[in-house]
Amino acid sequence: MSTPHWRSVPRTAATDTIYGLALSPDGQQLATASWDSRVTLWEIASGHILHRLSGHVGRVYTTQFHPAGHWLASGGTDTTVRLWNVADGAPLWSQSGHGSLVYSLDFQPGGELLASGSEDGTICIWRSADGTLVRTIEGHPQYVQGVAFSPDGARLLSGSRDCTMAIWEVASGEELARIDVINNGINSTRFSADGTRALLSNVDGSVGLWDLERGACILELEGHTYPAWSAIFSPDGKTIASASADKTIVLWDAASGSERARLTGHEKDVYCIAYSPDGKWLYSGSVDQHIRAWSLDDTDARWEDLSAAWQSAETADAQTAAATQAQATQPSAKAPATGFLGRLFGGKR
Repeated sequence: MSTPHWRSVPRTAATDTIYGLALSPDGQQLATASWDSRVTLWEIASGHILHRLSGHVGRVYTTQFHPAGHWLASGGTDTTVRLWNVADGAPLWSQSGHGSLVYSLDFQPGGELLASGSEDGTICIWRSADGTLVRTIEGHPQYVQGVAFSPDGARLLSGSRDCTMAIWEVASGEELARIDVINNGINSTRFSADGTRALLSNVDGSVGLWDLERGACILELEGHTYPAWSAIFSPDGKTIASASADKTIVLWDAASGSERARLTGHEKDVYCIAYSPDGKWLYSGSVDQHIRAWSLDDTDARWEDLSAAWQSAETADAQTAAATQAQATQPSAKAPATGFLGRLFGGKR
């Protein structure tokens, strides 16, 4: 594929690092989790903010849409897992079951349960509807950076900085398997669509595709020069996308492991990525405080409209910020005089 396929448009999305990013099931909305304590919900077509979700104290690390698209979950340094109503941005519940920051979230495919992974090494499973803590799973001595439900919702995959991934039975919390990822801390985990393989992004910059039945790495993708923070499958499963501290996103052939493209544009670490449902767009978030929309198909006529809309929204935001700043710096009206002179002159013309 030629270079014009990989066009991107940036959008300022936070005042600090964007660590988490999620796309709504219909592909029309984007949610960002940032270190400025904000969860922000965006309308992709216009580039405008729909809601700023306030409640977290400190950095927000992760956010995920419910499979039905009507709820949004988030977690961060305040140790809480929170659920929000997407339609109006209202908080639905907030619970704390971890002893440290929440790194990762994933909804069960049917949406009944929500799993969270934490710096304290535990995994919590919550009932999505009301935030009831169903179970706490202990078994990792270090950070749980990634959690992922299997496609049938019966198993849960966890990846940790302890250089292991584990598979758990959701119904009982029992450990079904543990696989050593030798000398390599794990940053993210994903199941393949058929539930037989696991996709890992690793601290050493590699991306691994693992056969879970054999407990063996069947494809190791090496091309990043710094940690790979995230790796995901394209909707059709034919491509793997990975995001790295080397400021790039790499697209890999999922069958051969060959590098198909390297996307450049972010100025700092790229932490998070998400595909559109049709696989024609990729969205990314970075330490540079920007999200980017990448067009992966040059036959898609939406590129010009999206580019113009995001640039217009960016300009409008800048004008609003400038007007707000100017208003804040204007001198306030002088307070009326008090005391003898005030009584003498203040109330009379």
